[in-house]
Amino acid sequence: MLDIPSLPPGTILLVEVGSTAHGTGLPGGEDNDELGVVIETATEVLGLDERGRTTVMQRTQPEGTRSGPGDTDRTLHSLRRFIRLAAGGNPSILMTFWAPVLMTTPAGDELRSLGDAFVGRHVVPRYRGYMQSQAQRLLGLRGSGHGRRGGGGREELIEAYGYDTKYAMHAARLGFQCRELLTTGRLNLPIQGEPADWLRAVRRGDVPFADWWDRCLALDAELERMEGDGSLPAGPDRDRIITWSTQTHLAAWAAAAR
Repeated sequence: MLDIPSLPPGTILLVEVGSTAHGTGLPGGEDNDELGVVIETATEVLGLDERGRTTVMQRTQPEGTRSGPGDTDRTLHSLRRFIRLAAGGNPSILMTFWAPVLMTTPAGDELRSLGDAFVGRHVVPRYRGYMQSQAQRLLGLRGSGHGRRGGGGREELIEAYGYDTKYAMHAARLGFQCRELLTTGRLNLPIQGEPADWLRAVRRGDVPFADWWDRCLALDAELERMEGDGSLPAGPDRDRIITWSTQTHLAAWAAAAR
């Protein structure tokens, strides 16, 4: 097992993501997924390298080895990349605003308070796209499992239940969370109520494939209707996001120059 490096200078936020944060994992059976946000230095933004700070993946298992219980997978994004992904409606990024906090700073707290600025109907195609892609893999219509129902890669789950129940749970979770995000302007993490109970039942293999599929179809149809609901914001509050990001970068650079 490898050691996870210390957080780099400029880190303003580190949160827990993945099944444990969603509340859909099985006790003792999950790895630890983390996501961090780092403010780039002025040189990284204004220097000759047009990429700036690149996204970094840190793992306790070597690349190519599947993580198991107790392992840690950490992703570190620059603040600029993070807000672009969030503004684009990336589901894995959007959960950061309401995920359990492992480390934060005043700037990290401000970023989390900005979560509602990223919510709008524009997120629906991203959530539906992820959800539909995973469903097609489970139906054997895409990916390496083409033509074979149950795709998702966890052979032990496919053998036991006829389909990859963890993969299926995450597909349905996307539907529930997109609906909640558009309805309330935020996410409750861990997931609450009947959806949480049902998702855990899927994960345990207690839900037949046909029942999972029917509910996913219903969620997808509901999201399609919400995408056309003109009473909901059309997109992110770009002015609010840009103003905060600009002020935060300038303040960090001024502090570093003192």
